[in-house]
Amino acid sequence: MLGYYDGVSTVGELKRNGSIGIGCFEGVNGELIMLDGTVYQAIYDGSIKTPDDATKIPFANTTPFECDISARLENIDSLETLKKQLNEVVEKNGRNLFYFVRIDGDFETTNFRSEYAQKKPYKPLAKAMETDQTFFDLANVSGTIVGLYCPDYMDKLNTPGWHFHFITADRKMGGHLLEVKAKSLSAQIDKTTSFKMILPEDDAFQNAGLAQDLSKDIRAVEVK
Repeated sequence: MLGYYDGVSTVGELKRNGSIGIGCFEGVNGELIMLDGTVYQAIYDGSIKTPDDATKIPFANTTPFECDISARLENIDSLETLKKQLNEVVEKNGRNLFYFVRIDGDFETTNFRSEYAQKKPYKPLAKAMETDQTFFDLANVSGTIVGLYCPDYMDKLNTPGWHFHFITADRKMGGHLLEVKAKSLSAQIDKTTSFKMILPEDDAFQNAGLAQDLSKDIRAVEVK
């Protein structure tokens, strides 16, 4: 959020730690979607690249995916409805745990975004997204949503609640999901009871002023 976009990990390292995930790439050069151990890069025009293992990552979340819970999501008329139905699963299984979800199906409509790569000196993310993001609409498309739920107490470390990325079944387009409609979707959910966090050690991160309330900026970049 504050403009620290230098790569501190790699695609290869991410693969060693999990099989499903979301994140971004160095310089915020597109959205990261990880499925079945493959990392995809949704760049500024919504198209998908498959980056090599040396590609750098400033931020990502991953887990070795295991389906603990299966659910049908019905009559999804908005992203909020999708979240509401997933939150019902969270409430039944523990609101203070973590959940990764994989949602497959046929989508009536989707709206998602990606962004242009940033150059130094980096701007804070909310400022960069005022001009440097692009939006895409697809109708009647098959695909997969990858989502992560973080509990409320994680608000200083990650985005609390749900965060979704989307990729088409043909792996040709994708990005950060902003809106969705579907009649029926299949959800597989991984309940996670612990996490490991790897931090950068360089001076830029160590000297960053992190004691700030970024909730408004986070909301600005999470929604359209």
